[in-house]
Amino acid sequence: MQERQTKQKQVIYEALKTLNHPTATEVYGWVHELAPTVSRATVFRVLGGFVSGGQALELRFAGNEVRYDYNVSAHCHARCLHCGKVADVEPKNFSVSGNIETTACDDFCVEGYTLEFFGKCKDCQENVLQV
Repeated sequence: MQERQTKQKQVIYEALKTLNHPTATEVYGWVHELAPTVSRATVFRVLGGFVSGGQALELRFAGNEVRYDYNVSAHCHARCLHCGKVADVEPKNFSVSGNIETTACDDFCVEGYTLEFFGKCKDCQENVLQV
């Protein structure tokens, strides 16, 4: 059964594409500016539907609010420990797609993984130097 593509879903997906790895609250704020009748509950429900339907990724970083990514291809993320900014990362000499071989659990079939880099973003590095 094909799911309906409503105007509400379109504006919420546009927020995902426009904002950089937003939280649901950030998506709601952006959507509310364009479509004030869209409720917070609708935004949260639609984001959950995008995740379960494979149209978005749910990013869970320790100690931080859940973030969303419209880019569902295999890729890694970097997170600033100071401001929480999240960015896409493509490490050199490392493939995030394809078959993964593990040695720790020979009887375990790996279906996916997440790899998170963390440190300080450029803006936070510069702010430290200015203080």
